[in-house]
Amino acid sequence: MTGPYDGILGVEREAVLDKFLTAMPVKFEVAEGRTQLNGICIDLDDQTGKARSLQRIMINDDHPFYE
Repeated sequence: MTGPYDGILGVEREAVLDKFLTAMPVKFEVAEGRTQLNGICIDLDDQTGKARSLQRIMINDDHPFYE
């Protein structure tokens, strides 16, 4: 997941909520503000195909974070 922290899937929050609540067409504007990138790194076992470990990745304007 990447995009502005205060948006919804990269779009201004108010426009998405208006469309959801009214079911009317709304022009989506790209959200601005502080950005983020979220993901996960998965170490898979080749024999079983199951995950051996997961590493959460979150990088934003404030600081990088690896768990």
